[in-house]
Amino acid sequence: MASSIVSMNEGLSLLIASIVIALVFGSGVLLRGDLTSFIIVTLVAIIAVIPHELMHRWSARRLGCYSRYVLYPMGLLLTLATAIPFIPFKIILPGFVVISCGVISGERAKWIDGVTSFAGPVTNIFISAISLTLLKLFLSAPLIYYYTQWFRLLLVFLSFSALLNAWVGFFNLLPVPPLDGSKIIRWKPVLWLLSFIISIILLIVTGFSF
Repeated sequence: MASSIVSMNEGLSLLIASIVIALVFGSGVLLRGDLTSFIIVTLVAIIAVIPHELMHRWSARRLGCYSRYVLYPMGLLLTLATAIPFIPFKIILPGFVVISCGVISGERAKWIDGVTSFAGPVTNIFISAISLTLLKLFLSAPLIYYYTQWFRLLLVFLSFSALLNAWVGFFNLLPVPPLDGSKIIRWKPVLWLLSFIISIILLIVTGFSF
């Protein structure tokens, strides 16, 4: 069973990961019957997960390595467990990008690990910052727009996108194996520290909690 999950089609694996993460952050609103909010959460989860993983894969391939996204059975179960509403902590580890660069060692191995690892969370930081900037711009719109449902939904979407991407970036930057932060800090400690601080600032600005 575990081997079939790992060898699953990459697109399907990414879809499953996105749905699981949507449940982690949206199970509460789904139980309340708020389908619109759950759809927004699902869309934001896809935006927070797929670009992150594809940037890992893209950067590895740019460096001449083999890479593909696979589901991590134990991490998938742990992530699903924290989808239960009212659990005070969340685990986001449904899968990861497998990277193989042949026989390498020393500084080159550290460099490849660092570059490919950094590509993921920096993508979330970028999306969070863009979402937050757009949110601030739209919040300054004339009051008449606030009476339209699509505008209010757009504000909710941008707000949650800024928050979830900041959270995913922060979580992945934690310097704990096998998270990205543990590899970045070995490669460029100062770069890790700066990106970690930025992710914390984004969390504080966007509200920190769901």
